[in-house]
Amino acid sequence: MLVLSSLAQSDTPSLVNLTGTLLDEHAQSPLPYANIVVEGKNKVITTNEKGCFLIRNLEKSDTLNFHYIGYEQKKICVCDLQQGSLVYLKEAIISLNEFFVFSKDYDVKEIVKNVLKNKDKNYQSTLSKKQLFVRHRYISNVDKISIKFKKSSFNHLDEKITKVLEQKIPKQSISYTDFLGDVYTSNYDNDTLKINPIKIVRLKDKNVADLDQLEKVFTNLFANTKKNEYWKLKSGIIGGKIDTEITDPDADLDSLSEFHKNNFTIKTYAERLHKRFDNILEDKKKWDFLHNTGNYEYTLVGGTKVNGEDVYIVDFKPKKSGELIGKVFIATETYALVKADFKYDVGKTGTNIRLFGVGYTLNQLEISIYFEKIEGNYELKYYAQKSGNRVSFDRNVSLIKKKERFLIDKKLNEIKVGLNMISREESSFEAVVINQTKINNATYTNFRQKDVFKIIYVDQFNDNIWKDYNIIEPTQQMRDYKKLE
Repeated sequence: MLVLSSLAQSDTPSLVNLTGTLLDEHAQSPLPYANIVVEGKNKVITTNEKGCFLIRNLEKSDTLNFHYIGYEQKKICVCDLQQGSLVYLKEAIISLNEFFVFSKDYDVKEIVKNVLKNKDKNYQSTLSKKQLFVRHRYISNVDKISIKFKKSSFNHLDEKITKVLEQKIPKQSISYTDFLGDVYTSNYDNDTLKINPIKIVRLKDKNVADLDQLEKVFTNLFANTKKNEYWKLKSGIIGGKIDTEITDPDADLDSLSEFHKNNFTIKTYAERLHKRFDNILEDKKKWDFLHNTGNYEYTLVGGTKVNGEDVYIVDFKPKKSGELIGKVFIATETYALVKADFKYDVGKTGTNIRLFGVGYTLNQLEISIYFEKIEGNYELKYYAQKSGNRVSFDRNVSLIKKKERFLIDKKLNEIKVGLNMISREESSFEAVVINQTKINNATYTNFRQKDVFKIIYVDQFNDNIWKDYNIIEPTQQMRDYKKLE
């Protein structure tokens, strides 16, 4: 059953742009991060978290192949897409009786345990060049903010500036960064990722930008730090030094600040990606259902085929000590985790701290992951994570400038405020490997990573920026949001 949403004219008159949504035929629910292949062309599109897609520059004779693990594939010619907006796929689960033709002797918990036992064999580092698209979104809501001035010995930090700070802190802020680039990986564990950015687009709420003036006050304050002086942030008996070091003491602070805002530090981003994806199944908290199988009930609901490979389909739910509920697809021969979708069960949370006026609750976690088997190795195809938390803080906070000396350091200046704040934060991270090619060691070694890359800032999502690329379709919330003037 198919209904087409739109066949819009592309920039080339003979080509069309196609938008639509991919849904489960029975449940009518979206199918996120599904693959849509344009047959005969090196073009693969991935649906977003809502199952929506946009395919650019199609010929009317093109055939689209819709793929989603655990569902029947569907092929449709673009010429037949004339009325509507929804594409439905039918679930394709093989029953246990059909799946286990030769034996019914299986232990579902052992199947799950075998994932980690075979991890090092199934997920090996490889020499490759991957074109990667990453979207990182962040939403913050400040439900309560009160800054009560206590005392200050700084000339420029007084009760007035604390009131300005209280007023300027945005009650809601939304930002996102879209990254497209080539990622070079090595087959040596000690080697890190290398990145060659193609395009980086960022939206940042104007309310956040309004804090720039206040930032300059503190930047100039920290810049006026002499030898043997340092800064400390303190709340009660808890405190720590603040890193205020400036690499070039003669640098113009305004120019330096502007440079960092407009340029992307590639090495730092490469290190973050490497940390996120290296030994991805080793996070015992996030992958609790693999590491602590005694905390979960597992049900083998059937089997299916993924790229010609037989896989088990296992549902799991938490016992008293577990937190997660979801579905996992495990290869029958290799015991590789091929795909997993899971989240916190109703009433379950992650980290939950209430101590001395500080509260933190990780109340949302949703993860979807898919590995594609390439020449016997399972390579990451996509990873999506959405997390949310609630933070509360009700304590006195002091910013102190001190001078080092024998025995007891001397306090030079201090500002002290009472901070009472409650906020909710939601972040999402989506990464899709668009294509992947093998490289040799010389290609990896000889590639020289740049230091920085220019960021394109936008007030609102702009299709024209990405018209020559296949990226994840933005959510309607991203399309509708416009930075306030």
